[in-house]
Amino acid sequence: MDYLPHMSTAKTLSKTDRRIYITADSHFGHVDALEWYGRKYANVEAMDAAMMDAINARVDSQDILLHLGDFMVKGGGRAWEGADLRRAQAYRDRIQCKRVYLIQGNHDPRGEEKFDAMFESVDEIVSVRGIKGIDERVVLFHYPLEQWQGRPTGAFHLHGHVHGFGTAVARRHDCGVDLRENGCTPLCFEELVTRLRTTPPSGFVRES
Repeated sequence: MDYLPHMSTAKTLSKTDRRIYITADSHFGHVDALEWYGRKYANVEAMDAAMMDAINARVDSQDILLHLGDFMVKGGGRAWEGADLRRAQAYRDRIQCKRVYLIQGNHDPRGEEKFDAMFESVDEIVSVRGIKGIDERVVLFHYPLEQWQGRPTGAFHLHGHVHGFGTAVARRHDCGVDLRENGCTPLCFEELVTRLRTTPPSGFVRES
């Protein structure tokens, strides 16, 4: 199915028959990520190249890639400068997948039209049922939630932000590149949901 630009991200995902992959927290260009997150690369250029190669080795040009935030970390200062946007565009151009959807992270700019135009859509949060025929709701958000829409009835929550340091919660998954089991590689949506479905739904947790 071709992308329909007038549709919301949720509706587009629920109607597509393309393969879907998910990643988060690439932090392209972030020198400190090498030390902070234990990324074993000689330098930031090697880190960027390895992550880009991992994306392109798995995600085809006609697939969909959901990026759950922190695509790139800019240089100094608060405002995004022209040089930052050119770097972001250069990273985006190296990804062969034509359809990259971004869920905003804390390092992604807000209201920067040139940045947003690099992606099929840019959203704060997406909550949708029916992706690839999966009946359960899926909540996509950069940050891990303790309670999310549909959790008591089996909904899944996919997030980033915690760089592999989050706690395990049933049907919630850190899709970031730094979680060891992810192998710095985009995750196949259908395979991930099938695996998460082996854990029963969990409702509200009450203190004893």
